[in-house]
Amino acid sequence: MSAKKRFVIAAVAALTLNVIWEFSHRFLYIDLSGIPENTHLIIASLADMLIISAIFGIVSLVNQGLDWIKNPGKFEYWTVVFLGLVVAVLIEVVNLNLGRWEYTPAMPTFFGVGASPLVQLALTGAISLFLARQLKEPGEKR
Repeated sequence: MSAKKRFVIAAVAALTLNVIWEFSHRFLYIDLSGIPENTHLIIASLADMLIISAIFGIVSLVNQGLDWIKNPGKFEYWTVVFLGLVVAVLIEVVNLNLGRWEYTPAMPTFFGVGASPLVQLALTGAISLFLARQLKEPGEKR
């Protein structure tokens, strides 16, 4: 399977995983954005997919191409996890300070950042990468 197809599969997997994540964790937030909750969650999921795709793009720049996505190694997984954590912290700090959302008492926090959003991009990005790696086209050998 081509690297481009794997990239698209990883992006679709990221979107799917983030829709599931956002809807299953919504009870941990108080939404102050002023838009309907379901709309907000879908927009957030699309943004998460774009962020994860951008992280994959950064890894591709470091690796000077997209072929790494066919067989990612520890470096690529750790880079996805690290960048996911960094971006998550930035998103949370900015949006909490802007008053776009708050956490309910059910949200565990680390230094004021919610545990759920802290690990979301790192985890869904790594799982998306893993899923894209596992898929093969009919007749393709692994």
